[in-house]
Amino acid sequence: MTETNHAWIWIGHVTTTDGGSVAAFVIDERGCPDADATFMAAADELRQLGMAHKFKHVRIRRDEPTEPLPTWTEYRQSLTDSDT
Repeated sequence: MTETNHAWIWIGHVTTTDGGSVAAFVIDERGCPDADATFMAAADELRQLGMAHKFKHVRIRRDEPTEPLPTWTEYRQSLTDSDT
C-alpha cells in the first residue's frame, strides 16, 4: 500500500473537571486544507485558555469513515458559545 492511501488525524483530548480525559474534537487532514497549521493553532489556543489537553496523532486509511467528533472549528465555536 502506498503512502497516498493513508492520511493523518489528530484527536484532541481535554481534561475534565474530575481530572479525566475525554476526546473532544478531531483535525482530519482529509477535510482540512492545512491540518498542520490547524493543529498548531488549536494547541496554542487551548494553552492560552489554560485548558489541559493532549493530542493523539493517528495514521488512518483515506477511505476510513470520519471520526464521530466535532471538528476543531466546531469545538472552538462551542468554547466561544459557552463564554457568552
